[in-house]
Amino acid sequence: MDTKLKLHYIFKFGAKTSNKGIDFMEQIQNKVRRMFDGLTAGQRKVAKFLLEDPGRIATLSAKEVGARTGTSETTVIRFSVEVGYTGYGMLQKEIQNALVQERKNANPIVSLGEAAAGEPEDPAAYIAYRRSMNVANVERTLAELSPAALEQAVELIRSASHIVIIGLRASFAPAHWLTYSLNILRGNVYLYHGGMEDGNSLLSRVQPGWLVIALSFPRYMRETHEFAKEAKRRSAQVLAITDRELSPLGLLADQLLKVEVEPPVTLQGMPAVFALLNTLAGFLTVRDRVQVQQRLEQEQAIGERSFYFVNPADVD
Repeated sequence: MDTKLKLHYIFKFGAKTSNKGIDFMEQIQNKVRRMFDGLTAGQRKVAKFLLEDPGRIATLSAKEVGARTGTSETTVIRFSVEVGYTGYGMLQKEIQNALVQERKNANPIVSLGEAAAGEPEDPAAYIAYRRSMNVANVERTLAELSPAALEQAVELIRSASHIVIIGLRASFAPAHWLTYSLNILRGNVYLYHGGMEDGNSLLSRVQPGWLVIALSFPRYMRETHEFAKEAKRRSAQVLAITDRELSPLGLLADQLLKVEVEPPVTLQGMPAVFALLNTLAGFLTVRDRVQVQQRLEQEQAIGERSFYFVNPADVD
């Protein structure tokens, strides 16, 4: 998380407040400042860790925070109590809720219009600008892609008996591409179209051994989240492709792949989305090289006997 954004997080501290309530960072900074002299040396380390990047508190356990601050799980829990919570779990949950709410309240379309005001108007300059932006987005996404996360995502795909892919509205195009690619590489992959399609019928078939791959970016589609949640209730595993750990999908996913792009992802970040999906499909090809080659040969043979592909040499 970009620490420059930390002062923008709307946070509910202690008693319940409205979604537009008090800026958490300002409030907790004031509280910690008043209490700092009374904190133990270890608690001061935890306080500094929280103030520098609340997003890490939102995703790490108390034991992990203790290890990162050179203190202990007990110290982290005691710090949470000192600043007004019943324990670390309550502090962490409040931060998670605040970051999710902040993301929901953001309007990426408005952000795009504001950003465009400062972009070059000359066509040649704009092409150069956009080229740089696209390259930067792809580089950032792949640089932040954890090898372990890629490995685990591919293993989920390899071991699944059936795969359902869901991505609605602007996420439908990459979801469609991923479905097409995985059906060539391994088969038994279904694309949920939303709309008039019977989602209940499809979900009724989901069982252990199935995998749901869900794509969702701000503004997050409720249908995508609810579909993935129900599939998880039916013991399917969920691979989320989204923009952050604290997105609605990120919080329920068994495995997460992030697209590191400034919003709106679906309007500015599609090169990075497809680069991530291409990397995922490519690594699956590497891991299942023999099986994939056999499927590609079958696909080619069927195509040559069908109306799907045209051989340029046969065209008058």
